[in-house]
Amino acid sequence: MPERPDLEYVVPRLREALVGLTIVDASVKKPVVLRCGIAQVRGTFVTVSRRAQAVDFGLGAAHLVVVPMLAGRFDLVDAAAKDPADVAVRLVLSDGRVLRYRDDVQMGKVWWTAPGVAVAGLAEGGVDVLEAAFTRERFRALAKGRREQLKVFLMDKTALDSMGNAYADEVLYAAQQHPKRLVSRLMPAELDALHDAIVAVLAHARDTIAARAPPLHEKIRDFLHVRGRKGQPCDRCATTLRVAGIHGHDAYFCPRCQPDVDGRGFFDWRGT
Repeated sequence: MPERPDLEYVVPRLREALVGLTIVDASVKKPVVLRCGIAQVRGTFVTVSRRAQAVDFGLGAAHLVVVPMLAGRFDLVDAAAKDPADVAVRLVLSDGRVLRYRDDVQMGKVWWTAPGVAVAGLAEGGVDVLEAAFTRERFRALAKGRREQLKVFLMDKTALDSMGNAYADEVLYAAQQHPKRLVSRLMPAELDALHDAIVAVLAHARDTIAARAPPLHEKIRDFLHVRGRKGQPCDRCATTLRVAGIHGHDAYFCPRCQPDVDGRGFFDWRGT
């Protein structure tokens, strides 16, 4: 899914391009992404904002809310441009351009809702990890009483706003914590280090993406240390990176830099 750093780049650019324009026509190419019919979508863009992992397009009397999930992305093109096969929803704008929501695996979700209507999965947002309010003390409080594995905790959108697979892996790599370690096993100093890693990793990713200014539809991941690099050498120690399964998700990690100190059968590269 597009994660916090991706949306920090995409949403302001969509806002700049769309506010004040009107939707004059709408068509649906992949109905499976819809959570309601949107054939009659009309209105003028008033706001474009991020809601956790979603993009919320405010159109006065209604909202178009898109959760891109794994592969969803947007682009803004001239009306004459040929649509690629992954276009799911197509909105023709009053300036002659087209806003396209593209999703080649059709995992994203698109809602057309009235103001105040809850969208599943977005009712409760977690603490904003790039705001000053996200302190070490606040993070310790969030972690208190949590019994799940670290990666599951980091991806809980009701606790932290917001990480998916990629940046949860990067944070754990930076903090040198195994993704299957239990939150309840971390000492205060380890929680502080994990907090600092969250802030540093997401801020660096946000700044890197902004500096490189890719096209809206392009997701940059080539600067990440572990995600998508199974079988390649760790940037720190040259150990071969591995992948573990965690509650339906995959987790990329370095078995030496991120040893299994809680004893679930993984080899502890730190020795005794």
